[in-house]
Amino acid sequence: MRLLSHRVGSPWAVVALCSVLLVAEGYDLIVYGALLPSLLREPGWGLTGAAAGTIGSMAYVGMSIGALAGGRLTDRFGRRCFVVGSVAWFTLWTAAGALSGGPWQLGLFRLLAGIGMGGVMPAAFALATEYAPRGRTALAITVMTTGLPVGGTLASLLALGVLEAHGWRAMFWIGAAASVVILAVAAVWLPESKSFVRARAERTRFGELFGPRLRVTSILFALTSFVSLLTWYGMNTWVATVMRALNYPLSSALTFSLVLNAGAVAGSFAFAAAADRWGSRRTGVVCALFAAAGITGYVLGTTVLAVLLIMIALFGMGANSALNLINASIAATYPTPLRGTALGWSNGIGRLGAVAAPTLGGWVLAGLGPRAVFGTFLITALCAAALFVALALTARRSLSVSSSAGAGRPLGAEAGT
Repeated sequence: MRLLSHRVGSPWAVVALCSVLLVAEGYDLIVYGALLPSLLREPGWGLTGAAAGTIGSMAYVGMSIGALAGGRLTDRFGRRCFVVGSVAWFTLWTAAGALSGGPWQLGLFRLLAGIGMGGVMPAAFALATEYAPRGRTALAITVMTTGLPVGGTLASLLALGVLEAHGWRAMFWIGAAASVVILAVAAVWLPESKSFVRARAERTRFGELFGPRLRVTSILFALTSFVSLLTWYGMNTWVATVMRALNYPLSSALTFSLVLNAGAVAGSFAFAAAADRWGSRRTGVVCALFAAAGITGYVLGTTVLAVLLIMIALFGMGANSALNLINASIAATYPTPLRGTALGWSNGIGRLGAVAAPTLGGWVLAGLGPRAVFGTFLITALCAAALFVALALTARRSLSVSSSAGAGRPLGAEAGT
């Protein structure tokens, strides 16, 4: 049944609704980390740290699969239906997680939930972009992605009051119930992209991402996403452990988390404004260098707490903003019939970086020592900066392609890329 009369039409209202959808995803993605101590003590499971890490990675493997498939499907069937369907899918498997009878079941359910989470991303990014005011792509993507840390924060805060009294299964039920409410709102209010409706007659193929005009750009976007997510998740996974090993003056993991996320939020909006004025690719170079500067502080070492907190904030500002600007640039670069496919391709390959990050950090820590972990992710941050430079140079040489705002623009030359 069509409920067009009830759907929102304001550009920023659509972006805000996409952000609310990502609150549900952020909760369901991050909740596992909050439940981990309880899962390790679950009677009869005998869950080891290594097995728990494997289960945690299953969601990211699923997200890679979901993004790769979902990007293509949203260009075929539409943004709205695929966003709603993907949220329904991960809600179902989040609820199933509460019924898990053992580690293998939980791992399977996390994999299946991850497929839905990954499918949401390209469809929601495309929808938000196609409703965003002209020249505000980076800001729209940034507003939308704030839903992820909000959902993760809610999961962490709820765990403080729920876990001890009601157990870890209740956390999955709470997430599933909240997702159902959000899903109902989206089913009524979320509109279809007008740009997609106008362009849906244009059939595209996945292989067009690697045609003569787009091949280099598509490969560079995927590589940039991979190393950026490798840096972000690698540092988030290992920084607290490594700082303790090196006797850094940071006694509270909560302090680290608050400074990192505050820097990420503040930086993302500041860099989004810069990107909408000077372009996402050029601004992305600065973001990656900010992340590298923050990690450099860890590599050199410091006994001054204030300096350490500044380094943490710099890393959060740069690394998180770089991830947003990759998606903003992709969304503004590709024409409407190929936009979801391009976003799915980049996010799907990028999520492999999230899967590899914990393992890479563990290998380096075991073989080369704690300070080498920071050195490794400093290298990946610098690689991200170099790839952003390559993307900026590629944009200048690219041939003309059609876009959702009109044919004949140079690839990647519109505001916001």
